[in-house]
Amino acid sequence: MASAADANHDIRIAIARVQSARAGVNAATAQLLPWVTAAGATSQQTTSYNRSIRQQLPNIQAEQVRLDVSWEIDLFGSARAARRAAISDAIGADQARRAGVLSAVAETAQQYFELRGAEERRQIVLNIVTTERNTLRLTELRRSRGEASDFDMDRERADLADVEAQLPSLDTLVATTRLRLATLTGRVPGAWDLQLAAAHTTTPIPLGVPVSQPAELLRRRPDILAAEAKLAASGHRRRQAEALRYPQIFISALFGSEWATVNGLDIGRARFTNVAGALALPLFAGGRIQAGIDAASARESEAIALYEQSILRALEDVESAVARFNNDTRRGGELTASVHSREAALARAQSLYKAGQIDLLALLDVERGLLAARLALSTNTTARLTGSVQVYRALGGGWQVFESGRPSSSIASQTSGKSRVEEIHLIGGG
Repeated sequence: MASAADANHDIRIAIARVQSARAGVNAATAQLLPWVTAAGATSQQTTSYNRSIRQQLPNIQAEQVRLDVSWEIDLFGSARAARRAAISDAIGADQARRAGVLSAVAETAQQYFELRGAEERRQIVLNIVTTERNTLRLTELRRSRGEASDFDMDRERADLADVEAQLPSLDTLVATTRLRLATLTGRVPGAWDLQLAAAHTTTPIPLGVPVSQPAELLRRRPDILAAEAKLAASGHRRRQAEALRYPQIFISALFGSEWATVNGLDIGRARFTNVAGALALPLFAGGRIQAGIDAASARESEAIALYEQSILRALEDVESAVARFNNDTRRGGELTASVHSREAALARAQSLYKAGQIDLLALLDVERGLLAARLALSTNTTARLTGSVQVYRALGGGWQVFESGRPSSSIASQTSGKSRVEEIHLIGGG
């Protein structure tokens, strides 16, 4: 999970989008400030005419430096609305990044559990295959003695074929989950083989999942927070579009100095200043302003619907994940009891077989029933593990994500500089 949070390409793409959104905030903030430029120029005009003509067409050499200042006064809030919209976009991008982290670490955990479960089930199936083959050999021996029929042989062969038919799908699941883990952690497919080969192969027991979480926990879901940020941005852009109805006020100023030489005569230095104000009021725009307002309002309505939809889907995710996990947990208790009972039955059957009270076929039948129960329990254990991941994911994460020592919610005040995930701590939580 730490590798996925650090090297997953989806997360790296999301981080780049956060950086772009923060740059957009800086650009929108700059619109509220004056635009100041400094310029310098030099010019030279010479002719080859005689002196009398140069009185009319003099040789002139001039040098000029100046400072230009222009500023649009945001009297009706258009630029401020644009800046707030950009901040909301940046917050939404950061929440999308958080959603990417949550998705990557959750899928990594889920794929790991799927892999371990498939490996465990494959070993159980191999044990069942061994038992079925022993049963088939024993049935062949009994048929040679006239104690079993061809029907018994056909049934045992079919049972063996049914069990062996499960192996290819389990092998496929093992291979695909390994490849998926490699992709999730930014590795070349197959790079996980050596690392996982040394890991333990016992499937971990799923931890308890808190199923009575308050509805406020949905506020932790980054998809809801991203939809909320998009709604806020659309509202600011509607206000920005409405501000175009009102006058725009501009102030400009020019400050500078100029040095000139005419026909070799230095005429000295001159300062110049120019200050001007302007007002622009839209009188007729052919409906373009109203069309922009209508489009922004429609986008705001869309954002409202998406926000409401994200809440409903979040509630559905939580209820479905919790219900599925509870049912799998209840079934797991029943399967565990079944395995314990069959283990006790196998111990008694082994004692009876050693005492000569039952034959080997009966013992193999009890062993086969135990292996089948263990296979069902292993499948259920994997379902509970992946179900616990789904519950945590539906609740917005059982992981607390910190970046460079501060929560990601501080993006509104961190609108400049490079965004880089230096460290991500994944703390298993409830």
